[in-house]
Amino acid sequence: MRYAEIRARHAGGGRNRQGGDYVLYWMQAYRRLERNHALDFALRQAEEGGKPLVIYEGLRLDYPWASARLHRFVLEGMRDNRAAAARLGLAYWPFVETEPHGGRGLMARLAGRATVVVTDDFPCFVVPQQTEGLAKRTETPVVAVDGNCLVPLARLQAGSAAASAAAHVRPRIHREFAEAWEQRAREVPRVARSARSTLEAPFPIADLDDLDALLSRLPVDQSVPAVRVTPGGSVAGQQHLADFLSRRLAGYDDSRSEPAPPEAGHQSGLSPYLHFGHISIEEVIERTLATTGRWTPRKLEPRMIGKRSGFYTRNVDVDAFLDEAVTWRDLGYQWHWSRRGDTASLDRALPAWALKTLRHHAEDERDYVYTAEEWEAGATHDPLWNAAQRELTVTGTIHNYLRMLWGKKIIEWSRTPEEAYRTLVHLNNKYALDGRDPNSWSGILWCFGLFDRPWAPERAVLGRVRYMSSANTAKKFRLGSYLAYVERLPRPA
Repeated sequence: MRYAEIRARHAGGGRNRQGGDYVLYWMQAYRRLERNHALDFALRQAEEGGKPLVIYEGLRLDYPWASARLHRFVLEGMRDNRAAAARLGLAYWPFVETEPHGGRGLMARLAGRATVVVTDDFPCFVVPQQTEGLAKRTETPVVAVDGNCLVPLARLQAGSAAASAAAHVRPRIHREFAEAWEQRAREVPRVARSARSTLEAPFPIADLDDLDALLSRLPVDQSVPAVRVTPGGSVAGQQHLADFLSRRLAGYDDSRSEPAPPEAGHQSGLSPYLHFGHISIEEVIERTLATTGRWTPRKLEPRMIGKRSGFYTRNVDVDAFLDEAVTWRDLGYQWHWSRRGDTASLDRALPAWALKTLRHHAEDERDYVYTAEEWEAGATHDPLWNAAQRELTVTGTIHNYLRMLWGKKIIEWSRTPEEAYRTLVHLNNKYALDGRDPNSWSGILWCFGLFDRPWAPERAVLGRVRYMSSANTAKKFRLGSYLAYVERLPRPA
């Protein structure tokens, strides 16, 4: 079975186009040149048609929650992509909008000169709407390629409904894993001679050499500053992966939930790089498995299909990490894929049992109720919640375990579940480097009961939705080093 065809779908535009100056790869989500299924597909189209390939990567001003933090992360990735394209001899056209609507109509004009437009089939945020919008405005074929996961999402969903729990999607992934492994994206793209070119962009190329100067004059939210200790780009992403595998993978199974400073804990910290496409999940899987020695699919254990541990290797840390990075990540992506990113309301997102119990307790008295300003400032009665919020606003991340607690408390201390959902989406997507992502959204919805089950005893406000508390967290973990780390962080301006 060839997964390359399963990954590609006709998203709109015409079916066949004669002529055209180039094949256009519109890089929206997989912002890298290594291990990129969409780029590989575009290169095959260029080779078959004898056309040069153009890579277009754009950055709008008006995406939701646009800020200096998110902009700089993308711009640092653009700088890496410019260097990688130069090494491969490919035309790379980065466009950074410097005034509102300055790029309006640009994609349609670029598509009008193309034989085909190939883009990333990312199931969330603005990408589906952007792809659909172009497809309606051009006669050029638009092909969207799924490079989200090792196993194509259409393959995971084939013949069944969207998975509603990790236990449902895990055996599907395990059964497809060996075949998907053999059809990974190329580590280094295969570039035919015809695909190479020095075509000049029909617009001013973004100056990526002085990002401070560029960012300072852009009308984005400057109150959410860049996180200098977490630079964007493929180079930083690969360095981050190497550091995790060498220093923090050992002990992951037992200690990943322990809140700790980043340098002392066992979190991978890879989610921003995966979200922005600066690193491929296939590279993460491959390099993780390589820590156990020379790994091939023959080492998979068929008797452990569907189990959390023991399927990939006999190393509990490797298997625990891959269950998070593959099973849980794929679950979020597959859920969004099946719904085409429909996360507008709890009514359309949650399972029936969760909606029923939350509605039943909607009028319960809350012990505390906070305003949007108090949430954002981390000004609640709970020092641990405030610390998690401060970590988010300053560093763009929250420790994974505390992120669950952070979300649960917002539900408990908001007037309604719908208000809590709006607060969570806003805070997460505004500050988190990995926000606006299928996994990020499904993590928020997990706090309301998605991918979970009813719990007892039934409680006020949450009903039968899983309950978490700061008091229980303090009993379960030693929080001193984490709280001291957060206290050392600079105060938000």
